[in-house]
Amino acid sequence: MSLQYRCGQCRTTSPPVLTRTGLDEERRKHRVLFHGGHVPDGERVIEPEPFRFTDIPLGQWVAGALMTLVIVVGIAVRLG
Repeated sequence: MSLQYRCGQCRTTSPPVLTRTGLDEERRKHRVLFHGGHVPDGERVIEPEPFRFTDIPLGQWVAGALMTLVIVVGIAVRLG
């Protein structure tokens, strides 16, 4: 999951980071460099929407089902 820091006052967004620690560091550096350590109005954290299985395209579901079927049949043939 990637997170981004957004300063509403400066209208800037940080590059994506992978951890909360990285996000806190981006936020701290921005506050110190551009706002004298103060919290700017309108700052926020941008998080991606949570993953949902319904987001997977139908073609990928079909391909996944076919690959699973091939593996199961292959195992059955080897054991049978």
